[in-house]
Amino acid sequence: MSSLPPFDFPRFQSLLRTRLVGRPLVYRPVVRSTMDVARREADEGAIHGTAVLAEEQTAGRGRRGRSFYSPAGANIYVTFILRCQLEIHRTLPVRVPVAVAAAIRSVVPEAVIKWPNDIWVGQRKACGMLIDAEFGDAGPVAFPGIGINVNFDPSINPELRDIATSLAAVLGRQVDREALLARLCNELEHWLDAPLDEAVARFRELNGFIGVELLVSPVGGDPFVATAIDIDDTGGLVVRREGGTIETVTAADVTVRPAAT
Repeated sequence: MSSLPPFDFPRFQSLLRTRLVGRPLVYRPVVRSTMDVARREADEGAIHGTAVLAEEQTAGRGRRGRSFYSPAGANIYVTFILRCQLEIHRTLPVRVPVAVAAAIRSVVPEAVIKWPNDIWVGQRKACGMLIDAEFGDAGPVAFPGIGINVNFDPSINPELRDIATSLAAVLGRQVDREALLARLCNELEHWLDAPLDEAVARFRELNGFIGVELLVSPVGGDPFVATAIDIDDTGGLVVRREGGTIETVTAADVTVRPAAT
């Protein structure tokens, strides 16, 4: 990709349509992790909707402690501080991926959710997210950390070139990060306020792996092969095991099994 411009904060703010989400914005050029900064900001009283944005992460992390490659100046690395009522807090694993997918689909319409919370385009990952949460005296606080490959060229990283993509790589042109982040904030506020049944229905619609054979690795359990057949009313993945047993998975990693050759 050609030289990328610095993030334009006035332009980002002009595109916001939210009451709170993204209005307080904490920016750091380089951090270990936006999640770490968000936790400190929350401890110091940061309000609901505060966004922590960085140009580069030196120790970004994904699910199950995995690292998240975070090169400088090309992508979006953001963690939100969400102080929601408990009934909304419990449904963030549905609401947040729907909001992220909606924002990305405004640029790349073929983007889909890979359960539980990645966004894929084609057979490659374009975005990952992790939702941490705490319960304190002031109630629950959640930290959705979101990393979107926007203008990153995955071909420069041998470990990622065959499994990751970016929006720019799909489109063949640079993508407006300010507009994308503003759209993400707008969508997040909308889906936090939306009725749960509407959010679940959209989560189901945007899931791109129904009917696909997967390797399911439950937290604390043994991996097994199953076919995804539905999303239930709480966002759980309904699968059919090879022997025909149907069950709902709520905490697991899933890997797409390669087609037989």
